[in-house]
Amino acid sequence: MLKLLADENIPRGLVRLLVKHGIDVARLQELDLRGIDDQELVEKANRLERAVLTRDSDFAMSHILSKIRSGVIYVSFQPTKNELPSLARRLATLIRELEPKQGLLVVVEREYIEIYQ
Repeated sequence: MLKLLADENIPRGLVRLLVKHGIDVARLQELDLRGIDDQELVEKANRLERAVLTRDSDFAMSHILSKIRSGVIYVSFQPTKNELPSLARRLATLIRELEPKQGLLVVVEREYIEIYQ
């Protein structure tokens, strides 16, 4: 199962719901890392052995993705408050099935999820 490092652009409500579903998620804000750049986020995720959970499309690009040892979950849309419970359930189910892997990319759309390994 993946452990996650949530980027600043991930809603706090989504993180709380994921934790309620038993997912191990650390938020940048809780680690006093607000405002770090992409490279610093990659380095921190690697040190903590966590996949990056983000809404930043840069992390889906091969030059950044290839540097992250545990993978990336890219949420491609801004979820509304009403969408958070469903999104958290979908993500929690998926995260339990995935193992950390360099090059792993999960693209989450409103209607579907694509996994690239």
